[in-house]
Amino acid sequence: MANNEQSASLRLVNQLADLNTSLIEMRLSRGGNASMIRRPTNNACPPDSPTTIRELLCTLVGDQVQVTTPFGEVTGTLISVEDDYIVMVDDTGAQVLVRIDAIEFLSEQ
Repeated sequence: MANNEQSASLRLVNQLADLNTSLIEMRLSRGGNASMIRRPTNNACPPDSPTTIRELLCTLVGDQVQVTTPFGEVTGTLISVEDDYIVMVDDTGAQVLVRIDAIEFLSEQ
């Protein structure tokens, strides 16, 4: 991996960590407690052939994809597949969250 790619990857990881910290602080500032913080679930992707859209998305992590929703199209790098949403980074570097049940069409770029 080239130095520029490593640097970009490191910046992305740092941004994600900052976002996570901000979210926790926001929940706590609203009177929340540790029980309000979402615990990791077993959202591991199965190793076999995909049979659901979530499983298909799992095979595309790290790839450029385009998803179509009722609200429009989003294109970017798929960086995470969670239980009910995906996380993408668009061409501006912004993080985009898309609910899996809102995805109408999916394509690799």
